Amino acid sequence: MPAYWLFLTDPADYPLERLFTRDREVWDGVFGTAAQKFLGQVRRADRIIGYHTAPDKQARAVLEAVSDAYQNPELQQKNWVVDLRGVQLFPRPVPLAELRSNPRLRQMYLFRLVRPIAVSPLTAAEFNEICRLGGLAPAGAGGRSGRPPA
Repeated sequence: MPAYWLFLTDPADYPLERLFTRDREVWDGVFGTAAQKFLGQVRRADRIIGYHTAPDKQARAVLEAVSDAYQNPELQQKNWVVDLRGVQLFPRPVPLAELRSNPRLRQMYLFRLVRPIAVSPLTAAEFNEICRLGGLAPAGAGGRSGRPPA
């Protein structure tokens, strides 16, 4: 069963549309301790909401991990990366304000942080609600939570 994640990217550095022009791409450049911890938990077939940070500030796509997390071969220090593919762009990108105001998303891990991190867990319900807001059918209610144990 897949887990669910939210990946943030700066659209000036890496627009999510790029993932839809390739079969797979290495997702790297994540260095924060908390984000690295979560990225190390990503497994093949996990589902991901791709989110553009400023200036867009919107959820834009569904992505899929096509590998387990692995050590970045270009770096000597411990640094996780994962291979991704684009699954589907949202017919309607979902702005941050809409995500924040949705009662079903109030408990999102991202919203409990002072500063956002590049990789954070989602529950299946949160993933499905974001997909619904973006104009896509839900992926199903099953799956393991990307959330760390309480």
